[in-house]
Amino acid sequence: MIRLRNSLVACLFTGFCLSAAAEVNLPASLKSLALAPLPVQHQQQLTYLALGDVIHWRDASGKSLAQLDQPAELLDWRYPVELQSGKIKTSELVAATVFLPEQQPGLVALDPATGKLRELLRVPTPEFKIENLCLSRAGGNHLSLYLLDERGIAEHWLVVDVNGKAAAKLLRRLPIAPNSKSCAVDDEQDLLFIAEEGIGIWAQGASEESAPGRAAVDLQKPFGKLPGGVESLAIVPQGLVAAIAEEKQLALYSTRESQFKQQQLIDLPNTDEPEVVKAVVVADGVADKNSLKLIVGDEKTGNHHLSLPWNVVPQKKPNHSMVSVTPDVQTDVMARFGDAADDPAIWVNKKRPQKSLVIGTNKQQGLFVYDMQGREVQHFNTGKLNNVDVRYGVPFGKKIVDIAVATNRDDNSLAIYTIDPKSGKLAFSGSVATDLEEIYGFCLYQNSNGATYAIPNAKSGEFQQIQLTAVADQTNKNAWVWQGKKVRTFFVKSQPEGCVADDKNQRLFVGEEDEAVWTIGAEPNAGTQVELVLRAGDLLVADVEGMGIYQGKNKNYLVVSSQGNNSYVILEATAPYKTRGVIRIDLDAERGIDGVSETDGLEVTHANLGGAFNEGMLVVQDGHKVMPEAPQNFKYISWEKIRSALQLD
Repeated sequence: MIRLRNSLVACLFTGFCLSAAAEVNLPASLKSLALAPLPVQHQQQLTYLALGDVIHWRDASGKSLAQLDQPAELLDWRYPVELQSGKIKTSELVAATVFLPEQQPGLVALDPATGKLRELLRVPTPEFKIENLCLSRAGGNHLSLYLLDERGIAEHWLVVDVNGKAAAKLLRRLPIAPNSKSCAVDDEQDLLFIAEEGIGIWAQGASEESAPGRAAVDLQKPFGKLPGGVESLAIVPQGLVAAIAEEKQLALYSTRESQFKQQQLIDLPNTDEPEVVKAVVVADGVADKNSLKLIVGDEKTGNHHLSLPWNVVPQKKPNHSMVSVTPDVQTDVMARFGDAADDPAIWVNKKRPQKSLVIGTNKQQGLFVYDMQGREVQHFNTGKLNNVDVRYGVPFGKKIVDIAVATNRDDNSLAIYTIDPKSGKLAFSGSVATDLEEIYGFCLYQNSNGATYAIPNAKSGEFQQIQLTAVADQTNKNAWVWQGKKVRTFFVKSQPEGCVADDKNQRLFVGEEDEAVWTIGAEPNAGTQVELVLRAGDLLVADVEGMGIYQGKNKNYLVVSSQGNNSYVILEATAPYKTRGVIRIDLDAERGIDGVSETDGLEVTHANLGGAFNEGMLVVQDGHKVMPEAPQNFKYISWEKIRSALQLD
């Protein structure tokens, strides 16, 4: 008999409702230690994947439906996974396991339509003994695999890319809790759960683009509610199941909205030491009614099959779904790890667009210049530069030059670089001092009369509009220096950063990191009152960071970095600022370019730069580079991909 403790009457308020678990008798052929219930049914009944000397797909009676003559141990699965073989696409169940005796991790695929079970892929054997493994589809449309080393390291491998191609590529190595026994990934919430022996259960980001850090789900008594050590974990919708071997119990948790609450303890008196738990939720045939099917593995008493109701709260669908695009080019990386790359600008070569440049700041070092293939062509060790912007046709003595201007946090100044319109060569041209304290974000504005304005901001929320002009050097009549004249000041209430000017329509868009995107007229006489464009929330997730304007043939679009969820919100750049969609930048395995996360700055251009960028491109800072792990860099994305994905005008 199975006994439940701590059943919550409060389930009506939490939506996490459980009742008594019933144990179901298993046929003898399903007593294998490594057994997992599957969402794939046969004759309207549950099926199982069983490991041992042979890998079997078995029906509810224990009959073998398919087999692969390969000994294996450890098991996790995902279904459905779209696989591509030549021109043929199939929807299959993919399971990760460890092939024996080599102890090599790999994948097997089960095609329910044909009943075929086959080896799909082998991952290079790690230098450590694999303590456990788990699959992940968090953060994108690809499939990845975690391999746990009990010494406190996990390898994270890409195993099936977004196109359904199976290939093993190392994404990253990441620190985890030492003596980790088990892992499981909640794809919907982008959470990797890890059981640490003798301590408890931890949660951290599962996507390869996740920021480092972890949170406690539950700890062993007296620091938490766990009565003992956790040996195995299993994910279910809005929940987590943990096997506590020595206490002969299962702990069930609600994980809804990333809030971890222990809901029930289930006693397993018929077991000896339940060390493995596998789970699947299946529909009962009644609306919103589901059953949780558990297989609890015990080396001495075999497998135990438990069944109990499992109802979850329907999740509110977002107003705008997120679509994925992939990068086309990535730049050379910065010299060192750490928070360095910050904000890019795009300089368009008017006569030879394919020779255009990306200019990016390194806030620990200076300014870096890249060609259209992402290769570094120049750099300037000119200080802790934060944000940068570019404008064209600026008088500089007897010459007309293009300029790049960046905020310098070393001395709260504006660092100015001239750009030769023909060659694209940059040269440091001097600085303009400001009276801002903690200068931060920045953009340039150029009106129809040719006046050029720098618009820096400070962490206090202050924005200044400074007219830039070149004047004769008083000490050298043949030289010219830059001069700044403050013509306007305006404010937001808390720390800003992102800023972009729509020169054609004489508007500024500014970001207040924790609050909103605002707009204000760009001319000096346009007043000091900002107007709301979009407030931070579920769609635009703080921090509100970089932004750029795409000048389209029919409409202009504002692109904003939603740093809090590694995405980008696309709005129409004219009132009422209609939201047109949200994109994320996913990895491109074939090009060997990773996805993008934690973007600070971005820029976008409508100019035809040739090739993939004949409709322009978006350039973004990547705060966390993987595949392989390396210092930060910038990524280029074809605007045509974005336009097509969001069906823009």
